[in-house]
Amino acid sequence: MGYFSRLGYISKYLPFSYLWVFRVLVGKDVKTILDIGCGDGNFMKGLAVGEKWKIIGIDIYPKSLEEAREKNVYADLIKGDIIKIAKDLVNKKQKFDLVFCSATIEHLSKKDGFILLRQVEKLASKKIIFGTPNGFMNNPKKFLGENKYQVHKSGWTQKEFEELGYKVYGAGLKGVWSEEGYARSNIPLVSISSRLLSLMLSPLLYFFPSLSEDLISLKDMGSN
Repeated sequence: MGYFSRLGYISKYLPFSYLWVFRVLVGKDVKTILDIGCGDGNFMKGLAVGEKWKIIGIDIYPKSLEEAREKNVYADLIKGDIIKIAKDLVNKKQKFDLVFCSATIEHLSKKDGFILLRQVEKLASKKIIFGTPNGFMNNPKKFLGENKYQVHKSGWTQKEFEELGYKVYGAGLKGVWSEEGYARSNIPLVSISSRLLSLMLSPLLYFFPSLSEDLISLKDMGSN
């Protein structure tokens, strides 16, 4: 087992960590996953440790797809615009137990984001999970690199997801992991103490997502 796999295996069992929340929400009844905006596949690799899911990934950035392919976690990878591909999959009457979309919807305009939300409801047979910052968060230039698609174009709120029938959970203390958050401080004491505070408060943030940096939203299709 490689370093990231070991780290992923540990992280997903650390109560109330970002990865742990996703793992809990995925549950045990999932066999097929559509990963929209899969990026380099690192997050899914950590999430999928020890699982036998059949995962299809979609991303528009070629370099990210090349890196995702090397993770050996995806059964197939599709390059292209995520909305166009989602619509194509809908037209083909494709279904997945889980439609998964982490750190992606904020890269779309508000209009396109709502289009994506409508499409995934036609693709998911059991669950939909979205992960996104709580409100608009500018993506620091140092994180953009050569990938122009990494620019943030919209912000999403707990209320918006709840109005669409999602149950919303939180991860990470608001103000700690933002563009100019305390965790990014050049002062070690500030950076370390803020991260520890976020970790200590993680159970509270899980149940009160309005206080969190990230929203993790679940829609159970079986309850519709």
